[in-house]
Amino acid sequence: MSGLANSGAGAELSRQSIDKLVRVFAGEIILPGTRQYASARKVWNRAVNKYPAIIARCAHRDDVIRAVEFARRNRLLTAVRSGGHSFAGYGVCDGGLVIDLSLMKSARLQPRSATITIGPGIAGGELDYMAQAFKMAVPLGSCPSTGVAGYALGGGESSLTPKFGFACDSISAVELVTADAQVVTAREGENEDLFWAVRGAGANFGIATALEFRLHPIEKVYSGHLRYPIRQARKVLRFIDEYAPTIPDELYLLAAVLPHPGERMLDVAVLWPGDEKRGARILRPLRSFLKPFADTIKTKEYLDEQRGGSDTPGDGDYASCRRGGQCERLTSDAIEVIVEQAASAPTESSGITLIYWHGPWSSGKHDNAFGFRCTGFEYWIHSYWKLKSEARKAVSWVEQFFGAMQPHSSGAVYVNDLEEEGDLRAKAAYGDNYERLSRIKRKFDPDNFFRVNQNIRPAAVHLNHQGRAGAKHGP
Repeated sequence: MSGLANSGAGAELSRQSIDKLVRVFAGEIILPGTRQYASARKVWNRAVNKYPAIIARCAHRDDVIRAVEFARRNRLLTAVRSGGHSFAGYGVCDGGLVIDLSLMKSARLQPRSATITIGPGIAGGELDYMAQAFKMAVPLGSCPSTGVAGYALGGGESSLTPKFGFACDSISAVELVTADAQVVTAREGENEDLFWAVRGAGANFGIATALEFRLHPIEKVYSGHLRYPIRQARKVLRFIDEYAPTIPDELYLLAAVLPHPGERMLDVAVLWPGDEKRGARILRPLRSFLKPFADTIKTKEYLDEQRGGSDTPGDGDYASCRRGGQCERLTSDAIEVIVEQAASAPTESSGITLIYWHGPWSSGKHDNAFGFRCTGFEYWIHSYWKLKSEARKAVSWVEQFFGAMQPHSSGAVYVNDLEEEGDLRAKAAYGDNYERLSRIKRKFDPDNFFRVNQNIRPAAVHLNHQGRAGAKHGP
């Protein structure tokens, strides 16, 4: 269907068309004014406050197909939600259709082949528990309620990434419902262009209804935190800039400004997935150059390490704003920006997180579309707040901090760090892969039906001066 308006804002839904969908839908259809609507429309970031015309909470793949057909027939803007964690709130839209996959919780783990196939409703904490029952894991972040599907298809960072790669690197097959409501499987040897594209840019090409991951053996890790008073941040960050380029590929290293009773702190987190004695030798310079007020590094079960993650700074609902980027080094000038801006944070739960990515998974060419393959410090600047009166100052501070970091940044950005920041930032996230992704987008979603995401615009067909078909990028 070409020429879709797909705006959602002025779509008129007849009672008859909704009733027809309800009759064939196994899951839940949630409409404005119903008891469930107020909670069903909410996403993790409470700063996002949108009102869809209809929420289709799918029970299985056929529901997804029917929801896509319904949206096409009624020209509805469509958002897709797995865990609903995206900072930009891409799991909801105004006036359109939300395809909610949270009920689709299936899993089949095969220990002999070391693979697990999951439905899109599985959350990170659930996958960790299942895989760790067999002393295996998929490289995923530690927030337990993050939806695995959306996170992994956008790349999927993890404390295990230095050893096993990003989550998308462990995907071995994906079942998708495409924009024309067809079911396709993408894997090596089958729809290989789509398989390449969805691992790193998946939200643009269809709705994943099943994902197969390769599992990796992991039982114990040597990990923990070094915590310093915020007044020592300059000294610690300078040391980290010197130390990080010397570490083995497998070591995970993070530094973050975090809340702490009385004053904020600089928290340095590490994870070594190998032998404790070697890990202790590698970490000795970091642990001894300056005495922290807390050192929690020890050997523990990997599942215990994952349980330490959290979704928000505390209990209750939080609104948030986030901006991400990357810098190759923590220069003296960059450190001054970090320290000065952190000192003026508008709420206690405002700060910056830096992760040092390095090794073979963070450089060179790989067999998928994930574009954030660069050595150096990924950073995201964040602010959380509860009171509406705090919102303006919090957002302004994040934007000011982000602007101050730009002279020290490479321009690269991890796609899952993006909010609604425009085409140039999306292109920066996909990097050199964007042109190829745009051509594949034209093949599988020429109308840009899936566009409530970090969007890739489909390349437009045109005639060159010889009258032959070529490609250019749409507006």
